[in-house]
Amino acid sequence: MSDVARFYDDLAHHYHLLFESWEASIARQAEIWGRLLEREIGPGPHKILDAACGIGTQLLGFAAAGHDVTGSDLSPAAIRRAKHEAAERGLEVTLRVADLRMLSGYHAGPFDAVVALDNALPHFETREDLTAAVREMASLVRPDGLFIASVRDYDRLAAEKPRVSEPRVFGGGADRRVVFQVWDWRRDGRGYRIHQYILQHEPDGQVTTRVFTTTYWSWGHKELDEVVAGAG
Repeated sequence: MSDVARFYDDLAHHYHLLFESWEASIARQAEIWGRLLEREIGPGPHKILDAACGIGTQLLGFAAAGHDVTGSDLSPAAIRRAKHEAAERGLEVTLRVADLRMLSGYHAGPFDAVVALDNALPHFETREDLTAAVREMASLVRPDGLFIASVRDYDRLAAEKPRVSEPRVFGGGADRRVVFQVWDWRRDGRGYRIHQYILQHEPDGQVTTRVFTTTYWSWGHKELDEVVAGAG
């Protein structure tokens, strides 16, 4: 997973640029996931583990909504950024660097909910590693609690093998930036190298191009269902 850690270490300082408004996305996702939590396990506040928290896109919203939030991530730089963002907002959260496959060595459960969002699970190449990660998360959920993972629809994507995402253009003039991804697929559709581009216009008229690269593995619905069911 060192390739993944490097990807998010390199991206941590720039991650907010992937959104038109990162602050608006934090609030929107807090509302969406908050409604799901309330529907499935009742009104909060809840004790939540964000097991792939990154720089805090979901974690900060959970904490602002009053939940008792713990977060961890494989990337030390992402955790440093999340700590800074939480402190800037006056939010009390517990944050540490941890591998999804060894969570129980870092966190004391049970949690009302454990989440792994924004396509975190497809970084695992082997079913053995994917199973280990899901079992670790399952071990930290209370018996009637909730596990949430968000994953791209790889049943469709592996068949279509798209090469590039639609560019998104944010801002204007000297503040304009363009964000898009290029995907280099394996012939068998099993996975792809992702190249995340951020093109940013600078005040002096120059354009800064940043590229961040890692690998995703295209786990389909059936495989994911089997792994999650096997973890209980």
